[in-house]
Amino acid sequence: MEKPTEVILFGALGGEGQDSPAPPLYCRLEQPLLLPDLLARLRIPPGRVQLTMVNHRAVPPDHLIHPGDRVALFPKEYAIFADWKNLRT
Repeated sequence: MEKPTEVILFGALGGEGQDSPAPPLYCRLEQPLLLPDLLARLRIPPGRVQLTMVNHRAVPPDHLIHPGDRVALFPKEYAIFADWKNLRT
């Protein structure tokens, strides 16, 4: 059985009044899923996400998420490093 995909939401993506990051969400993926499809499944508008990291690496907005990946989503209000500039959504 595949390990669940862990999704960690930072800042406002975790909900109002929440600590950042919010407690992780766990999703069971039957097969790889594009990041926009994962966001739709989580009901997160893509425009609210500034940076996505998968398994501790910044990824582009069209990245393929695999079962068992660790996904961190950062909202627009988070400052990001200059070397991640080309990976902003």
